[in-house]
Amino acid sequence: MEKFEGFLPETIDFLWELRMNNHKEWMEENRTRYKRVLKDPFDRLAADLAEQSHLFCGEAVSYSVSRINRDIRFSKDKSPYRSCRWVVFYDRNTIGTNWKLRPAFYFELNPEGYTHGMGMYCATPAYLTAYRKKLEGNPAAFLRIAKKIEKDGVFSLDGEEYKKIKNETLAPLLQSWYCKKDIVVRADGPIEEMLFSPELPRVLAEKWKRLEGLYRFFAEIEVE
Repeated sequence: MEKFEGFLPETIDFLWELRMNNHKEWMEENRTRYKRVLKDPFDRLAADLAEQSHLFCGEAVSYSVSRINRDIRFSKDKSPYRSCRWVVFYDRNTIGTNWKLRPAFYFELNPEGYTHGMGMYCATPAYLTAYRKKLEGNPAAFLRIAKKIEKDGVFSLDGEEYKKIKNETLAPLLQSWYCKKDIVVRADGPIEEMLFSPELPRVLAEKWKRLEGLYRFFAEIEVE
């Protein structure tokens, strides 16, 4: 596969137009354009980042790129296509869609800009219980990880919280992590020159390196 050379200005135009014309007829008329300005450059970005995975998590990874088609079977929104695209990077020993249950790095491009970071897409209650148990077992170790992320200021903690799960014996910073139902650290950016540069994979890998300690903490959790 060819190396990533940057997205095209037309990539963003395509995403906006798709949002405004989200129907099969428009997509069929623009299928070749979709491949040229969105699918191919995004696939190259994903492959280049996978090659650099040793920089941000110290090991080879698998990856999965989102499809342009939406699964509308159980959705009230019957728009057939996504006006964004994303890729996730995860432990290559993970089978199938089980990556949703484990920590993964991600990058998403949408008409307004982009978002990236690391977290769990759909952690199970059993995993979250094991996570809280591990955090309680060595709060000082996790506090160092959380403080480093806060001090860097690149990523911020996101995700839905449990309302009734608390541990007030923990430091205030840890309490915000402890109650999470979805644990995600993310950074957002606008449409900017970096998106159109071949340096984008390297820049993302260097930023994700800041999350390696957190990734290891999550990846080493064992569910009983």
